[in-house]
Amino acid sequence: MGTTYQVKVVPGKVPVPDNFGKTIQSTLEELDSTFSTYQTDSELMSLNRTPVGETMSLSQPMLRVLGISDQVFQLTGGAFDPTVGPLVNLWGFGPDPSQDKVPELSKIRAQLNRIGFGKLAVDHGAASARRTADIQLDLSAVAKGFAVDVVAELLASQGLVNYLVEVGGELRTNGLKANGQPWRIAIESPTLERREVQQALALGNAAIATSGDYRNYFERGGKRYSHTIDPRTGFPITHQLASVTVIAEDTASADALATGLMVLGHTEALALAEKNDLAIYLLVKEETEFKAYYSSAFAPYLSGE
Repeated sequence: MGTTYQVKVVPGKVPVPDNFGKTIQSTLEELDSTFSTYQTDSELMSLNRTPVGETMSLSQPMLRVLGISDQVFQLTGGAFDPTVGPLVNLWGFGPDPSQDKVPELSKIRAQLNRIGFGKLAVDHGAASARRTADIQLDLSAVAKGFAVDVVAELLASQGLVNYLVEVGGELRTNGLKANGQPWRIAIESPTLERREVQQALALGNAAIATSGDYRNYFERGGKRYSHTIDPRTGFPITHQLASVTVIAEDTASADALATGLMVLGHTEALALAEKNDLAIYLLVKEETEFKAYYSSAFAPYLSGE
């Protein structure tokens, strides 16, 4: 998935199986061959090439990720949308080198016609899907979190209960560290000069993901253009929300929610979180400083300082 991973296991009554690291590696490689946008023969890219209206059979991992994506797409009113890729590319934040220029309005409108996760018809009963329009799916904002969940399930299947799994910065913890203390996770301060801890968290059995908007952007005419594109408008976000951290039961949902809430901005994100009992922590740029906001459901995790 173009990133790194780490798995920490505290052996208990059940020993860690021999060569278990290789098992984890092969599991992640299999997921990569499912969700990669860089491997032309991946399941995802095969789906993107399927003729409009033609049905394609899907694997269970793909069905699970598409199901989670649809839930977050609906919950955020389309702010999270795995079909936003063509707009990201148009603005110069995709795999092709950026020219750091604002696209023509006509080109933005043309790409907007290709956006919309609702244009993918998924039949979970038949384990298949078909594109009803020429959309291009990119599941990178949920697949890393899903990979964390799959590795956590693999550990649990071996009777291992104390672990930390991380893929590309998305995390899941269970049980305790070797010293009997809860796993402690740091939320990074959104500063460009150096990496600093903004907030430490004490996690029990939880999944956590963060989406940030402070390292990838360009400036033209004195205006800052974020890499976070609002799939509903076709333009970069303009609010001052710098990062979103979400704690959830599964990392895939936390991953997708962090992306969608980043698009919404802190006012809408907090309102949505309170309405749906979501545990979120937001850092908002206010003048020269970053101010923290968090939902009621997040408050219990703030004892890790």
